[in-house]
Amino acid sequence: MENAFKNGTGARGTLALLACFGVALALGVVALSASAPVPSFARPVLATDDSVAVAIGDVNGDRRADIVTANYNPESISVGLNRGGGRFGNGGEYGVGGLARSVAISDLNGDDKPDLVTANYTPDTVSVLLNSGDGSFGGRRDYEVRRQPAALAVADLNGDKKPDLAIASDVTSTVSVLVNRGDGSFLPGIAHATGRRPVSLAVGDINGDAQLDLATANAGASTASVLLNRGDGDFEAKQDYGSGRSPSSIAIDDLNGDNKPDLAIANSKDNTVSVLLNPGDGSFQSERSYRTGTVPFSIVIGDLNGDGTPDLATANSGPATVSVLLNRGEGSFRTKLDYVPGLELYGWGSMAIGHLNGDRRLDLAIPMIYSRNGSSSLSLLINTPGLCNVQNVVGMTLPAAKRTLARINCRVGKVGHAYSKGAKRGRVTSEKPGFGAVLANSGRVNLVVSRGRKR
Repeated sequence: MENAFKNGTGARGTLALLACFGVALALGVVALSASAPVPSFARPVLATDDSVAVAIGDVNGDRRADIVTANYNPESISVGLNRGGGRFGNGGEYGVGGLARSVAISDLNGDDKPDLVTANYTPDTVSVLLNSGDGSFGGRRDYEVRRQPAALAVADLNGDKKPDLAIASDVTSTVSVLVNRGDGSFLPGIAHATGRRPVSLAVGDINGDAQLDLATANAGASTASVLLNRGDGDFEAKQDYGSGRSPSSIAIDDLNGDNKPDLAIANSKDNTVSVLLNPGDGSFQSERSYRTGTVPFSIVIGDLNGDGTPDLATANSGPATVSVLLNRGEGSFRTKLDYVPGLELYGWGSMAIGHLNGDRRLDLAIPMIYSRNGSSSLSLLINTPGLCNVQNVVGMTLPAAKRTLARINCRVGKVGHAYSKGAKRGRVTSEKPGFGAVLANSGRVNLVVSRGRKR
């Protein structure tokens, strides 16, 4: 396989996102206006081959956000260096110790240069690759972990200012903590029980004691497990909280502005997100669920419309969509808007959120596996205000379709009427252009409305 980062012709080189976008790393989330509109995204750019997970970070110290992907064919990681001006260059491909299910970027040895780490589903290892200083990586070292590690998090879990590794094992229903010796090498892991089949892992100070805690999404138990940190990197016994059915991904952030981290969980069998608000003592209230696209497999949190409150985004499998749920400001969320990241999606892995083009707006990177041929790519959705992202309004009443399209900067154009055997009178039967099209602001969408069955 060629290196993942290549141009549109398939040759090795750089990838043009969109020439009109300047690229520079912006740190933090900046509110763009007091009454920001809904986010819209430019047409997706397919950036890489065979990626199943992605991380965003500045790996070569030029203050631009680079992209690192975990690939399944061959078993490797690829680095896309941000060249500025909307271009990513080939930063190299590096072997890892197996089939990586997740990848993370962090300075592991204290030299102020971000390193890479992967959790390898087979053969049950973690691979650490240290940064040579220029955005290249060498000195890989593999560590054995519990069976089939499905998720990875990097954070200082024992308070010594050195990032440790937390690894969720799907098969053994545990989280293992590998303590950093300080030089980027790690002590053998200590395992802690979770709910059945933890497939996603998140870190945050859940109970306000200045110690980082762990939370897992447990696909086999339809729960989230919370493990509170005792203060030395050891953890109390899990506390379980109900989620939707078969949770696939979990994220932690303050969703209602009370400075207490809450949980957001994507549920693959319910097609929902569960939001569990934190009262402040490390426990959580009962879930409140919100609809997403079909089979959400990854969730991220970030301020996507620049109003200063964190929103939710899920990557959904079959058909391929990204759902964005905007925060009302108090931890409840508006009805989803859907965006099309590419072709048919089978999908598993983890997407990432970050500043890819330096305009202070958060963008999305989504790993996608195509169901037709098993190949995959990375889709980049660049946050571009004011565009019309055509929504799927088929089946809605005409007034509902008009409201939905108006939310995302679209207008209804011509409205035709036709008899229909399958659609009730007054329901939209088709739209042109179709769902997922990207138009200029106030782009027109023509609709056909059912007259009902012809008598």
